[in-house]
Amino acid sequence: MKKKILLVDDEETLRWALHEALSEEGFDIENTDNSVKALEYTRKTKYDLVISDLKMPIMGGLQLISEIKKQNPATKAIIITAYGSIEAVIEAMHLGVLDFITKPFKIEHIKSVIYRVLNDSAILPVNDNISLSKISGNEGQKNEYSDLCNQADVFFAARDATGMANNIFYDVVEIGKLKACMFGSISREVNMKNLDVIVKTIFRYLLKKGNSPVFLLKEINQYLCENILKRFPVSLFSAVLDERRQTLCYSIYGEELTCFISLPNKEIKMLESSPSPLNMFPGIIIMESNAPFVAGGKVVLIRNGALSKVLKSGAITAGRFKDAISDGSATNCEDIAKGIKLQIEGLDELIAEEKDSAVIVLNIESGDEALWEEEMSIAMPVSNYGEVLEQFEKRLSPVVGNDYRRREIVTSVNEAVLNAASFAYPENKKGEVFLKFSKLGDELIVEVSDRGCGFDIQNYVEPDVGLYRDLTKKSGRGIFIMKQFMDRVMIQSSKEMGTMVHMAKRVICNEN
Repeated sequence: MKKKILLVDDEETLRWALHEALSEEGFDIENTDNSVKALEYTRKTKYDLVISDLKMPIMGGLQLISEIKKQNPATKAIIITAYGSIEAVIEAMHLGVLDFITKPFKIEHIKSVIYRVLNDSAILPVNDNISLSKISGNEGQKNEYSDLCNQADVFFAARDATGMANNIFYDVVEIGKLKACMFGSISREVNMKNLDVIVKTIFRYLLKKGNSPVFLLKEINQYLCENILKRFPVSLFSAVLDERRQTLCYSIYGEELTCFISLPNKEIKMLESSPSPLNMFPGIIIMESNAPFVAGGKVVLIRNGALSKVLKSGAITAGRFKDAISDGSATNCEDIAKGIKLQIEGLDELIAEEKDSAVIVLNIESGDEALWEEEMSIAMPVSNYGEVLEQFEKRLSPVVGNDYRRREIVTSVNEAVLNAASFAYPENKKGEVFLKFSKLGDELIVEVSDRGCGFDIQNYVEPDVGLYRDLTKKSGRGIFIMKQFMDRVMIQSSKEMGTMVHMAKRVICNEN
């Protein structure tokens, strides 16, 4: 049986374009430019979905949806508008509107939204799956968002079937070269309909004004304190991932949340959080921190208060989850999230008071496809180092035409390889050094990694520029030189995983 849709918009061209496109999809479409007539239609016919403009003469879209819901609460609704505001969006969500889309939009986009709304095809409940694709203020400014929540290879949330883990909300969007994510939870005793939608709506609305986690959490907390009279704790994590700068800027508030960063070399780091919850006092000080990350890393968030307590007390260590988080056999976020949940379930003796949990895994990958990528490996000990240098030159020549720039890159790679040769595999111990070159945008990215003994980064002291003999110290040979020649250098090292050197050099396009 065909699904019945009512289109209400006083913009004739758009209305008929939608009518035509949706008719071709097999929907039974009725349309009108008059909201009063639309209300009369709904009294005679039961529609599966109403798509209405926000601002119309006589009766606006929100009033229309409100009246339709009184007649038939099961009727689903989508609002489209040229100018939205945070107040209008929140009011629409309270009415049960399932999506709020700002003009102009692509027909294919609204088709996908309609199919999702009508078919309930999403894994998550409706309130956790609202896609506020664009929200603009009265000034007419618009931001384009790419919604990542439904991409299983990028983002996955694993919950328990019990009530506690269902009281979570989250959002992940991509804005240019930045990814912004938000994850929060409230107590299961709190009955706040659409609170998750309201927080996510505010989150996306604020992103056009600033992308600092401090700003986002401060504004969200201020709104909650001013508009929700009943006080209950809200745990909230907000982060902005800058892939070009290889930095995660984050704020975590609430004792229920635990956050890990997983790096490609199987190293994991637990991020510091504040036990203070939001929605208690409007003036609390919000702090933020930064952590380095590289492409291929993952952000792992766990909502379990008992687990957070035992981790912070040291009763168990972050290493307990290392295998589950960095499991090489896990091919996507879903597998990792399920593996972590199994680890949590195995901690009954430590977290008996709270077995319910939710796990979120976000994959940090570059949105740009590599314009060029090469990989090579060097056996240790090196048999013919001159030949290795020739390989560097040969592989870089087609990409970096400027001889001076190319030599700087080759010299930096040379220092990283010599670093491994000097101490990663001592006394002719056999091993291998892996090199990866890739060009993303106007940057050349180089990764040099080994599986050797590692060194103490924390106690490494950069040498005096006048004392060149110190540049060959085994505790980090050539770091100074790399930092002089490359635009950005980050080094990770541990006894378990060896050393990985990440370097970036800006390469002007006309050099290629």
